[in-house]
Amino acid sequence: MFDDGHRRDKQVTGRRDGGNNSPSGTSPPDSGPPIEETGEHYALGSARLQPHGPLWKVVDALVLVGVGGMVLTVALQVVSRGLGASIPWTEEVTRILFIYATFMGLAAGFRHAEHARIAFVIGKLPRVGQRLTVHLYVAATVTFFLIVGVKGWELVVQQFNSQERTPALGLGMYLVTLPIVGSAVLAIVAVIQSVYRSPKLRERLERGEMTTV
Repeated sequence: MFDDGHRRDKQVTGRRDGGNNSPSGTSPPDSGPPIEETGEHYALGSARLQPHGPLWKVVDALVLVGVGGMVLTVALQVVSRGLGASIPWTEEVTRILFIYATFMGLAAGFRHAEHARIAFVIGKLPRVGQRLTVHLYVAATVTFFLIVGVKGWELVVQQFNSQERTPALGLGMYLVTLPIVGSAVLAIVAVIQSVYRSPKLRERLERGEMTTV
């Protein structure tokens, strides 16, 4: 029992010293299997791998303001109704904030490839096929959001020309539709950044791994 415990202590000491426990002072040729990267490792390194420039800080701030504003307006609506004096514009503001937060969050999610993908099929493809699927993913996403952006812009122009306004606050409806166009542009930028400017994320996409943690 003493010999087994002493041997385990030497093994632990050798690992702490980088595996250099041979008599000659040189590292053994085989240092053991590589440590598998887990979701925790990726989470710690994601801040360096993902784009977090000034543009995305503004987007994150808009999402935060939208979610926080919804909480406040809903709370104000509930309290006012409980007091018997419902505030009419709270419901409208909640809907507008929900639209902004949803579409801005949709675009921001593409920085980390957080949206649904058929990942288990990609992992079974040969290496060439895995690399090709990443480019198909970018092409399909860009095409989709180009269509969304163009159609959304047509709707914005139509609402601006018709002077359509919201019933409670009298805001132009084009302001409510505008985040659709903005999110389409941001989503295109995000998917290109995440794939072609983040080698680690691209590698995980090619292997069909889930990138969320």
